[in-house]
Amino acid sequence: MAAAAVAVLLGAGCSVNVSSGGSVGKDEVAKQAKTALGEQVGQEPDSVTCEDDLKAEKGATVRCELTSDGKKLGLTATTTSVEDGKAQIGFKVDDLPGEGASTTPPEPTGTPDDAAGAPAVDKAEVARQGKAALAAQTGRQPDALACKEDLPARAGATVRCQLAADGEQYGVTVTAKSVTGGTVQMDFKVDDAPGG
Repeated sequence: MAAAAVAVLLGAGCSVNVSSGGSVGKDEVAKQAKTALGEQVGQEPDSVTCEDDLKAEKGATVRCELTSDGKKLGLTATTTSVEDGKAQIGFKVDDLPGEGASTTPPEPTGTPDDAAGAPAVDKAEVARQGKAALAAQTGRQPDALACKEDLPARAGATVRCQLAADGEQYGVTVTAKSVTGGTVQMDFKVDDAPGG
């Protein structure tokens, strides 16, 4: 079928001036989340609401909820660093709708060579990006694309996914071509024959 390449951020991020109170207001966090996610996926969510203000301390988190195309998804905003009065915030959308605050918030994204908890592109995000890339290349949306595991954020890493199109199942090999500043360039190669 087709091979396609696409870049995906390891969780969108932004930089915000910190108020004298040492936190970022929940409305500002929501606003920044909308902007950052819009830049990441090419379309801003319809709305984002956050439960509380986000403390300007590294590792601090706050839970938010985004609405997009009528679907609600949980979102975790994490302060990844604070420097010169600016808080760097990372945003991680839940894999599935309804993953509530009872789930453990994700660790802040580290560098790709970080031995403990090395970053990876979430399997749902890999599948979403793959569908979009293959649709752009072939001119039509695949019926479904599912990946069994996250894609490690290191050049040369691969995962296998399953593509459904025209009633057939195809294997897809996803390769991380390069990792630059937290952005993973991915390549999608669909097997020549169905069944993979």
